[in-house]
Order: sequence, then C-alpha cells, then structure tokens
Amino acid sequence: MIIRTAKELFMELGYRAVSTRQIADACGLTQPALYHHFKDKQALYVDVMRSVCEGTRSVLDGIIQRETDVRHRLYRITAYMLASHPEDLSRMMHDIRHELAPESQRIIYELWRSAYLTPLITVFEAGQHDGQLRSSAQFGIDAEKSARLLMGLINQTLAAASTVSAASTADTKKNWDDQAQMLINVLLFGLSATPPPSA
Repeated sequence: MIIRTAKELFMELGYRAVSTRQIADACGLTQPALYHHFKDKQALYVDVMRSVCEGTRSVLDGIIQRETDVRHRLYRITAYMLASHPEDLSRMMHDIRHELAPESQRIIYELWRSAYLTPLITVFEAGQHDGQLRSSAQFGIDAEKSARLLMGLINQTLAAASTVSAASTADTKKNWDDQAQMLINVLLFGLSATPPPSA
C-alpha cells in the first residue's frame, strides 16, 4: 500500500514536492510507522522504482514467451509500454538525475536496464540470430543500439502525448495500439518507398 500510494504521488507531483508526511497521511499511517518500513524518502523512491521495474519485466517476459515473431513481440512490448507508462517520464528522469544520490541512481539504472532494455535486446538478438532481422554486420547496428533506439521512440511518443489532453479510455487504448504499430513499422521498414542504394 505504501509503495502504491508513493508511486501515485511521486508520478503526479514529482520527487521534491512529495513529503514522507504526505505519503504517510495518504496511507493512514504516522510518519514513524512509515519510517519503520523505509529509512527515508529516497529509499522509498528506489523501492517504488523496483516495484515498477519488476512488474514490467514480468509482463515483457510473458510477451516474449508467447510471441515468436519479432514484429509481434516488438509491437506487443511497445503497446504495453505506451499504455502502461503514460506517466511524465521526463519528470521522473529529472528526479532521478537531480534529486537522488549517485548510489540510488545506479540502483535505478540497473533496475531499468534489467526490466526494459534487456528484454528488448533479447528480442533483437533473437531476430538477428534467426534471420528475421538483418545482422549488425549487414546494417551496422547491434541489438543494444536497436533496443535503445526503440526506447527513444517510445519515450518521445509518451512525451508528445503528455502535452495533449487525454481522450476517453477506449480511444486512448486504440491510440496507443495505433502508435505502437506505427513505431514498429517505422523501425522495421523505415519511411522510404524505395530500397537504399547499394554501397
């Protein structure tokens, strides 16, 4: 309950604007009771991020196990990330870089890498291995760079969406599905109607 409540407050207001007293009050606890579970606000933030990352990793692992086609895997992962992470990611990244101690930043980066980047790298590596995707020797981009490129596209899409007022839930879900399809099509097939010139 504490982690869920803290996540909602951190994502809505930002790390600096949220106090442990606010979190305790929202949970119906005293501050000392909160400190019984978490030594300080930073430790609570790290555990919030751990919870988010563990949930994401579990979902992405399930998608990878169910889907065998690279395009379907990437589409499902992208649709999930867009629909499940509409929080203000730029605020979250700012908080991590500017509000947290280096050790907490390192822990969160490792959690993010394990939950988000590693599953995508696995998908791109498998696609290159079985011939569904060009190898890094053919195209000059390895699986990690491909994964980071997709994460960048997802983050930009979320940042752009945060500036537009939300539609109904059904329209928003359809919009995320459409956005995911568009991102994967651009990533896998590009924008050009003609093949690239030979070297």
